Amino acid sequence: MIYFCKRSNELYIKPLTEEFKSKDITFWLDTVEINWGDSIVMKVNQGLTDSKFVLLCLSRAYLNRPWPEAEMGAALSIQNTKGVKSVLPLILNSKDDVLALYPLLAGIKYREFSAGVSTIADEISNLCGPMQRQKGEIQITVESIHTGKLCNIISNPNVSVKWLVDRAKAGMGVTDLAETGAYEKFHLRWVLVDICAEAEWQQIPRFKQQTLRALISTEKGVVYSISDLDHLVELGIRDGAVFHLYAIEDVDHRSPPAFPNPKE
Repeated sequence: MIYFCKRSNELYIKPLTEEFKSKDITFWLDTVEINWGDSIVMKVNQGLTDSKFVLLCLSRAYLNRPWPEAEMGAALSIQNTKGVKSVLPLILNSKDDVLALYPLLAGIKYREFSAGVSTIADEISNLCGPMQRQKGEIQITVESIHTGKLCNIISNPNVSVKWLVDRAKAGMGVTDLAETGAYEKFHLRWVLVDICAEAEWQQIPRFKQQTLRALISTEKGVVYSISDLDHLVELGIRDGAVFHLYAIEDVDHRSPPAFPNPKE
């Protein structure tokens, strides 16, 4: 898990967290983990203790702030005590000012936000190592055909298609509603298409695509899933499978009437 040590705005943190989600990098973020009434000190201590790395997000807003400096001091102390690399400095902006105020950081290999969130997340993913899985679990990669975002998922093969789709949607930050400029939002349903069955998918008429939940390539041929409740193991989804996630208009969705029906 990555602990965010920060004092910066949505311009930097939101893109980073979205990229982390797409790569299944777990993270501790104060605005997510600390709820109303929680002890801030206890929560921060727990986050620092449970995290493998501390992402030290440095910017002009960080300079001379007592609380972020306390977090940085604690993170560096933990690193020195354990003797294992755990602090990852990331300079968001104002590099010269940051290094002038904290010259000690010049002796630690740092990265700059300008490298891009995808590059940063890839390097952190490599540092964290491969995802741990329990006996019998399988790894599935889902890519949005519309945005190119990836989501790596470790799953029990007995879960449902809906569970897998929901995990992929959460990792990619997509919803079931599309803004089209119309009075009513356009409702979507997401379909998993095995990349080995892409040719089959492209040949299926649109009206039939609208009935599917997943299309899977197996040793016995292409399997069609038409129920959210179908289990992965029943469909023959294999370890290491790669799916594209397609958005399809949800013809089964029924919006409530704009006005109540008049009483008879």
